[in-house]
Amino acid sequence: MASQTFRTHRRRWLTGLAGAAALVIAFPSTAFAAPPPALPANADAAEKTYQPAYDYDTDGCYPTPAIGPDGTVNGGLSPTGSLSGNCRDASDLDHTNGYSRYKCNNGWCAYMYGLYFEKDQAVPGSSIGGHRHDWEHVVVWVQNNAVRYVSTSNHGSFTISAASSVRFDGTHPKIVYHKDGISTHCFRLANSNDEPPENHKGTWQYPPLVGWNGYPSVVRDKLVAHNFGSANFGLKDASFANNLASAKPSGIAFDPYA
Repeated sequence: MASQTFRTHRRRWLTGLAGAAALVIAFPSTAFAAPPPALPANADAAEKTYQPAYDYDTDGCYPTPAIGPDGTVNGGLSPTGSLSGNCRDASDLDHTNGYSRYKCNNGWCAYMYGLYFEKDQAVPGSSIGGHRHDWEHVVVWVQNNAVRYVSTSNHGSFTISAASSVRFDGTHPKIVYHKDGISTHCFRLANSNDEPPENHKGTWQYPPLVGWNGYPSVVRDKLVAHNFGSANFGLKDASFANNLASAKPSGIAFDPYA
């Protein structure tokens, strides 16, 4: 009887093992397309002078190229799995881009910078409240060759801070991409708890910067025309002036629509 019971249990175990193997074959692990290659850095000297120094908290993605040299736009990732799932590889730090555009008038210059992230996820293991693609922006306000204000994007608006409350690496404001409580991700100013940075390199990051006139032929047009769903490329003509107006400190003479 004991022998018969053993054989029965063994058959059930083997059947279960075969079933599990069949499931693996029937449902292979999800494949994720690699981001497109980065564009070569090509920005004006002033844009590079005030480019933010970035870090990225561990509960979120690293930035990746939004578009490659051949015009391939990043397909993004579904906001599922872990908050940083499939979007926080150490190699991402060496294969990415930042984007910039600026406007000057009435004694002020506004330098806007954008980073692209493949997903913006609010809840681990769930797409609730999250979305494929994320664009976040920083505006650095300069008067007489000195940074006076820094504006950081968060959920469709900007937080405006005087330079006195900003931590700098030389002329570069330190900015952190973080998860905003129970909400999605956004930018914030760095604070004393952000030293040293949390990224794999442990240093403040400067993604190779592409200025508004620094794209290969027709690539910028493809980027501007692409629909990023819930995310918005804030440097494009249709958004740039309105974003500057939203990020503008009160009382300064700058005209975002000039």
